[in-house]
Amino acid sequence: MTTLTRRALMALLAMVLASCTLFGCSSQTAGDEPAESGGRSVAPAAETETETETDRTVTDMKGDEVVVPADNNTILTVNSVATQMVVMLGGEECVATLGQGFQYGDESLNKKMFPGLDGVKAFTRDDATVENVAVIDPGLVVIDVEDTVSALRDAGIPAAFVSVNSPDTIMQAVDIIGGAIGGDAIERASAYRAFYESALAEAQAKSAGIAEDEKPTVLYLRSTEKTTGEGSMPDSWITAAGGVNVAARLGLSGSGVDINVETIMNENPSIIICESEQVRDEIMGGAAYAELDAVKNSQVYAAPLGTAVWSMGTAEAALMVSWAGTVINPELYADVDIDATTTGFFKEFYGYDLSEAELDAIFHR
Repeated sequence: MTTLTRRALMALLAMVLASCTLFGCSSQTAGDEPAESGGRSVAPAAETETETETDRTVTDMKGDEVVVPADNNTILTVNSVATQMVVMLGGEECVATLGQGFQYGDESLNKKMFPGLDGVKAFTRDDATVENVAVIDPGLVVIDVEDTVSALRDAGIPAAFVSVNSPDTIMQAVDIIGGAIGGDAIERASAYRAFYESALAEAQAKSAGIAEDEKPTVLYLRSTEKTTGEGSMPDSWITAAGGVNVAARLGLSGSGVDINVETIMNENPSIIICESEQVRDEIMGGAAYAELDAVKNSQVYAAPLGTAVWSMGTAEAALMVSWAGTVINPELYADVDIDATTTGFFKEFYGYDLSEAELDAIFHR
């Protein structure tokens, strides 16, 4: 494994960062000139003894150990999933950027929950150059591009490779981000893992006795022309909840594979779960789909949408398992109060009390 450390920051920057309060997160210094190397240097092996007891070390998904400075708990993210995890674990003060796709419009739940993010810079993978990142000066960059990780590290900027595509990697990403933030975030990450593992175990226990030929067939649609097959996030919760993923049965794999009307009609799934209300309405209102059993039986649903859509690789995928069970095998989930489960999750992990209206909006009711 590769151990990444850093030399001391410039004295002026250290004084600015020392003013940090809640969570120990630093103020952004967008107006400061970056150091010639991009703000930090990677210390040679002989200098590792300079690491203080309060520096935090995390192991990324490539097995590399990354040292996060003690005086900077801000996390730079390039996608909405990672941003969501930062606010869940550390709050607004630890958010250095809003990753691509993070919903922060005036009517979004994120805006209501995290008003302090107003004005935080939006950021994408393409934006993550050494020069751009050095200006923001985060404690850690979380990104799923190996070349970018290498370039940032070469410039002395702590960067961790994190890529989410399964329940295990979601939990691992939360652990990494929690460890980088430190303090209470570590315990919260541990509690999140326990919640997710419990939800998966409960679903598997409930569906264990269902005969294969009695399992409902489920099609997940990202759009009317895109589905998700074996190895995708929807595949994980469909199977955990006791359903058969139609796309996987067709031999498809991945998170964005083509499907057409003819195939959908031929497969005639019992249940269709769509990534958005728009797709759901297109299926329910489209003449081409009128003879589908799922349409005739009103078994076409839009995946819940909280701070992000639950059905893909997001933090709220931990809730998707239980919700999916209530629509795929409702008789087995009669004892699950999904409203109460959701309210409890938001209170525990976001510190936010959902209203009845917000619950209705999440479930598109």
